[in-house]
Amino acid sequence: MWGELEKLRAKYLKLGLSNAIDYEKFSMISIVYNSTKIEGCSLTENDTKLLIENDITAKGKPLTDHMMVKDHFAAFLFLKEISKNKEKVSIELIKQVAGLVMKNTGGIVNSISGSFDTSLGEIRKAQVYVDRKYFPDFTKVEKLLRQLTENTNQRIDTVSGNDILKLSADIHYNLVNIHPFGDGNGRTSRLLMNYVQMYHQEPLIKIFTEDRAEYIDALNETEEKEDISIFRNFICTQQIKFYKSEIEKFNRKDKGFHLMF
Repeated sequence: MWGELEKLRAKYLKLGLSNAIDYEKFSMISIVYNSTKIEGCSLTENDTKLLIENDITAKGKPLTDHMMVKDHFAAFLFLKEISKNKEKVSIELIKQVAGLVMKNTGGIVNSISGSFDTSLGEIRKAQVYVDRKYFPDFTKVEKLLRQLTENTNQRIDTVSGNDILKLSADIHYNLVNIHPFGDGNGRTSRLLMNYVQMYHQEPLIKIFTEDRAEYIDALNETEEKEDISIFRNFICTQQIKFYKSEIEKFNRKDKGFHLMF
């Protein structure tokens, strides 16, 4: 699997797609679509493109879904910019990204342990329970985030080849399972995963919305078996799928275009 990834990566890079007009922007828009769709956003990929590029809203679809997309893309652009300076991953950076993700859809949450504002990326002060799973107690979140950022920064300048993708998968898996925020944890984790890719000027990672069930299964199985290779392998298969899709689209252009009347 990882050998196939290396071969496809080389083939993909050889196409020089990053030099195509607006290719990176289109890639980011597609990733935003898939990431927000995983969270239940109703916008189609074309809706997402029209909203980001032309500020055209999709008729009859919730305002919240439009704001979710706009916020996600803004967070992506922010990370793209700071990746140029190779800024290390910090708790403050993670909170900043979470705040951007939830800027227009978040707000103040009142809990028995205190209030926190998801639109500012404030760490939760409440227990979180999702789909028969309890996430770490909120009192442990800061320590877990500190351990995560320390591990990431120890590796981020030394990894190369397939290990870059493995580090990207690791930060995603661990961050989403710390679940430090009241909302937006999945989107924030997928963005930080791609931050590692941007840091190394590697192709971005897309988790395809049609593979959402396999994605959740990979997260759960990784935790159950305490085996990070399970989630790393899932991310590897997603990247292989992305490379194959892009290579196929590129090759189709060679079939040529003819006028029709």
